[in-house]
Amino acid sequence: MTVGLLERESTGGATARVGFEYQDAYVLQSLPRWLAQSAFSHVVSEAVGDVEVCYFGPDAAVRRMMLEAKDYALTAPAFWEEVQRFKNAHSTSPLEFVRFGLVCRDYNTKTSPFIEKLARLRGVGSSYQSKSIILEQDRKDVIEWARTYGHPVDLAEFALQHVDFVTYAAGSADAAFPGELEQHLESIDLSGKESARLRDLFKRHIARSSSSPVQRKELEADICSVLDERGDAWLSTPTRVELGGGASFELLSLDVETFNGPERGKKSPEEWSTLSRAAAAAASFIKTSTGRGGVLLDGKQRMSTACLLGHAFTAAGGFTLRVEHNGNVFRTDLHEKAAVAFFSEVRRPGNSLGGQGVACLGFPSPVGSDALLAQGGGLAGLPMLSLESGRAVGSQEEMNLAVAEAKAALMSFRAANRLELLHLFVKAPSAFAMLLGHRLNGVCKVQLYDWVNGMYCATAILDAA
Repeated sequence: MTVGLLERESTGGATARVGFEYQDAYVLQSLPRWLAQSAFSHVVSEAVGDVEVCYFGPDAAVRRMMLEAKDYALTAPAFWEEVQRFKNAHSTSPLEFVRFGLVCRDYNTKTSPFIEKLARLRGVGSSYQSKSIILEQDRKDVIEWARTYGHPVDLAEFALQHVDFVTYAAGSADAAFPGELEQHLESIDLSGKESARLRDLFKRHIARSSSSPVQRKELEADICSVLDERGDAWLSTPTRVELGGGASFELLSLDVETFNGPERGKKSPEEWSTLSRAAAAAASFIKTSTGRGGVLLDGKQRMSTACLLGHAFTAAGGFTLRVEHNGNVFRTDLHEKAAVAFFSEVRRPGNSLGGQGVACLGFPSPVGSDALLAQGGGLAGLPMLSLESGRAVGSQEEMNLAVAEAKAALMSFRAANRLELLHLFVKAPSAFAMLLGHRLNGVCKVQLYDWVNGMYCATAILDAA
C-alpha cells in the first residue's frame, strides 16, 4: 500500500481545517527547536501526514519527518494502524520519509509498555555503543514482547528503528513558548512582550500551513522584525555545517571523511566534483533558506578539502566564515591585518603558452621541490610563484595578512602570465587553506594537490568564480 497527497487520509483535515488546535499547538511549541536544527527548511500541515517537518538533504533532496497528532489515547488497533501508515510512507519514498513521530495526549495500557521499552532503549540505552550485545538483546526482547501480545512484529521492528512516540498536552504551548526560545535559540533575548508578539506571528504562519509551507526564512524574518535594531546580531549568528559522516538528518552536513583519509589520493576527479557540488548545494540552501550568511566550519581538514570548502562558501557569494582550528576561531568579518609582511616571494619564469602556472605556498616550512614532480614532472617548465614564511599564524591579524598577501600575489601572478589554470600546492595550517579558498574568486581555474604517501597527488579542481 502506498500513500499520497490525494488519498482520503491526507485531504480530509485540509479541506475544512477544523480540530487543528492540538497539532497547531505542538507545531508552535516545536518551532524554536526546529529552527535550531541547521538543516530545517520548512514545515507543512495536512500533506501526507498531519505535519511534515522538512530538511535539506546531502543530495539537495528534501528529508521529511512525518508526524501524526492525536489529542487522545489511541486504542491498540488504531495505534498500530498509525505505525502501518508510517511504514507505508517510508516504503513508498524511503529517501524522503526518513523519520516519524506519533504525538498523543496519552497512550493506553495496551500500548504504553511498548512506548516505555522504547523510551528506555533511547534514553539510558544511548550510553551504549550502537552494536552493543546488551542493546541487541534488548531490541530482540522488545520484538518478542510485541509477538507475545499479538502485535504485528514487522510494525514493532519498524517503530523501533524509525518512530518517535511523544506524550504532549496542548494547553502548555503558549506558556512554554518563551522557554523553548530561551533553550533552543540562545542568541535571542526577548522580553515577555516580545516573546508574545513573536508567538502571534508564528501562529499566523501555522494557521495557513495546510495551504502552503511555512519557510524557515519567513520565521527568521519574524524574529528580525521583533528584535528590530537587534536583528543584525541575530543575522550574524553563523550556521554550523557538520563535517564528517553519520550526522543526523536534522543537521546540515557534508561527509568529508574519505576525502581526509589516506584514500583521498585515489579519489577520481568525478568524486571530488561530487563533493564540490554537495558543498555548493549546502551553500545554496543557506543563501535561500536564511538571511544569515555566516558559516561555522571545523578548519581541521586536509589541504584540498579545506580549500574546497572555503571556496564553496566563497566571499564572492556573500558568505562570512568562522573557522575553528586548534582552539582558535578565525573570522572573515574581522579585517584588521598585522603590519609586518608575512611572505617572501620568488617568481620563476617558464613557458606559459598553455595558460598554466604553478604556485607553492608554504609556512612555517616551504613546500619543497617535490611539487614539480606531480603530474609526471610535467609542471617543471611552467612559470612558478613561491610564497614562503618561517612564521606561524598566532592571531586573527596575522591570518588576515597571510591570506591577503597570498590572494594578491596569486592575482598578480595570474595576470602577468595570462593563466587559465593554476596548479596550487599549499603546505600550511589547514585553516589558512580554508580561508584562502574562501578568497580564491577571480584568480582562475585552480588544480589542488595533497601530499599523500610521500608524493603530491592531484585532487579537486576549483572553477573560477
